[in-house]
Amino acid sequence: MIYAAKSTEDLRGSITGQLAECRATIATQPERTVAAEYVDEAFSAYTGDRGPGLVEAMAHAEDLAEEHGLAELWVQHSDRLARGDGHSARHTVEIALWALKRDVKIRSLHDPDTFRDLLYAVVTGQRNHEDSRRKGLAVSAGRRRAVERGEYAGAKPDGYRRVIEVAESGAIKRRLEIDPARSPVIEMIFSMALRGMGTGEIARAVSDAGWLTKPRIKGQQPKPWTIHCVRGVLKNTRYAGLATHKGEVVGRGNWPAYISELQHHRIQAQLARRPPSRGPRQLEPYILARLASCGQCGSPMHCLTGEVREDGTFARRYVCSSHHWHRHAGRCPRPRIDADVLEAMFVSTLRSLLAEGAEEDIESRSAPTGAVAAGRWAGSPERERVLRAVLAGDDQQIDAALEELLTRMSPEAAMLHRMAVSSRNARRLEAAQRFELWASAEPSGRTEASRMEARKLNRVLRNWFSKVTLAMDARSVVIVAHHRSASSTGESRGPAEARFDRREWMRWSPVARRTHRIYTEWEDSEILGALQAWADAHGHAPRSRDWSRGGSYFPTSATVRRHFNSWRGGLIRAGLQPTVAQWRYRWDDAEIVKALRRWTACHGRPPTYSDWIRGASDRPGITTVCNHFGSWQAGLTAAGLEAVD
Repeated sequence: MIYAAKSTEDLRGSITGQLAECRATIATQPERTVAAEYVDEAFSAYTGDRGPGLVEAMAHAEDLAEEHGLAELWVQHSDRLARGDGHSARHTVEIALWALKRDVKIRSLHDPDTFRDLLYAVVTGQRNHEDSRRKGLAVSAGRRRAVERGEYAGAKPDGYRRVIEVAESGAIKRRLEIDPARSPVIEMIFSMALRGMGTGEIARAVSDAGWLTKPRIKGQQPKPWTIHCVRGVLKNTRYAGLATHKGEVVGRGNWPAYISELQHHRIQAQLARRPPSRGPRQLEPYILARLASCGQCGSPMHCLTGEVREDGTFARRYVCSSHHWHRHAGRCPRPRIDADVLEAMFVSTLRSLLAEGAEEDIESRSAPTGAVAAGRWAGSPERERVLRAVLAGDDQQIDAALEELLTRMSPEAAMLHRMAVSSRNARRLEAAQRFELWASAEPSGRTEASRMEARKLNRVLRNWFSKVTLAMDARSVVIVAHHRSASSTGESRGPAEARFDRREWMRWSPVARRTHRIYTEWEDSEILGALQAWADAHGHAPRSRDWSRGGSYFPTSATVRRHFNSWRGGLIRAGLQPTVAQWRYRWDDAEIVKALRRWTACHGRPPTYSDWIRGASDRPGITTVCNHFGSWQAGLTAAGLEAVD
């Protein structure tokens, strides 16, 4: 076997040269035959073991050595196999020990004495490790000097393109310049961030405008913008024209910047600001963790635990991962689901879900061997009864006919089958009582014992079911449980379904079971807890008009003002961000012109009067444009645009 490797991407044909050199040497020795060639590209032997190529080469060498008594593994140099310290990466002596135990000879062209004995392998392996460390330090130092000179190093950020120039002396220079095809989206992101918009709002606006992310690796597909993508752009120092090395700013870069250094620091301070915490985060167990999936888009459901409210309660919810992370028009619209209500409904129907999956597949129960099917049972009355039941479409008749056929074929097997099924069903029904006891104790409050029991019940459910799909619409709530297969074939059984009327949701809700407060004094902690519970349920702080009449578990807005002097004061005391209308922001002429040009770049035409009747997070309204420039046409003229007929 011949093995070649390169720690980084092989851009200059190093692997090809290694293989050619080994083949040329082997060709001078006619008693040897090349069985196979293996390669690894972009797998470092200093920070880790080589890749799957070396694993396959070693396994192949073991097989040939066992078959023929001896095999050889040829490499250009011993450091192609290993150059680690034995702790974080494989040492050369480990390869030598493996070869000694498996009757494999290792031939290294450049250092043939390395694998002559273990002492040479230890010394050479240590030298290879030190050489790699020294080269790594030299490369890192050279990269830092290049960054200090203002050159860029590393991946090319979105919004820039790489320009390669060849000087008269033949030296190759690489530099970055702004990519006009991607600059509108980057400018849009920074413009909205400088106006105080959050990363979620920015991601939603950019995705709604039709922009997708630019893949950094060839072959990847562009995706809609997410919060993490936007934060990655806002935190990247290169957009401010700063050159960094290992997270440290070492100078100014020789490329154009999208924002100034002062604006970059302002955005970083804005990202570092977080809303005041209402208490330590309470991590809670969920009985459907790693099981629940969205019935609309198929994405897994995340388990989210809210912060402790002023009244001591906290929210527990299941949320679709697409709805939680994505910020584009095509994301899943499934809202967050109250975990307390959903888990209570699931436990109430658990017995019926288990009963639907108690029977085995008809196909697995009615699959006799080929000899039996073609033998004496081919024309038996039992077989004819099965066929008639199948044609009639009666499930009960099919089950009875199959049971009779199985009993006649092998009475002992049928009896053992019934005993196994009965025993399994009995164990499951006994475990279902544990779920019901746990659910009945949940409304009184969670304890450490109930949390531990919830973790155990979750493990039980993951043994029973492979997935639990949750679907909810305006009329019903549907829970579909997919059973795991108990057969050796691994085929899963049909899903079991439970359907609830949407009106039952409030019957299960702990909020609906609270009595309405009439002519009683509200405590400050109760009001603050109600404000926080509303924000958890709706995803934003309540407005004054939302509480104008109060509800079953929250007071009126007048009560909030009486306790905290104002509605805004109550929200601030609850740790919530008051909702501020977008039109209160003052736009200047330059920002309006940039917004007009950005809209034109995104849509391929200047905006019309009807396009901007109402403002958005990334643009002002039509009235603002007219107030600044006198008319809509004057605003387009100031932006260098022509009106569309």
